[in-house]
Amino acid sequence: MRQFTLRATDPDKVIPMLQDMIQGETQRLKHSLMRSKKRLDQYETKYNISSYVFMTEWAAEDLPGGDLEYIEWAGEFELATRLQERIAVLESIENVSP
Repeated sequence: MRQFTLRATDPDKVIPMLQDMIQGETQRLKHSLMRSKKRLDQYETKYNISSYVFMTEWAAEDLPGGDLEYIEWAGEFELATRLQERIAVLESIENVSP
């Protein structure tokens, strides 16, 4: 794991601020992910397949709703994936200052 150093005129104030900011952003992203997963669940229930199977095996022609529904589902899946990645990055941050 790589480490980086920040300099501040008042680290005793900056460290808690950064921790709060990271925690707040993590919570915001988790809330967004929860909303995205609910939308994915609707598609998965409607078509009785997982979003992963949809993304790897299906095409727009496979959906009765056609291109628009395919684009919306694929976009939601990509959004959820990016949100999960960002959450993982933020949750990997560790304060190692003495």
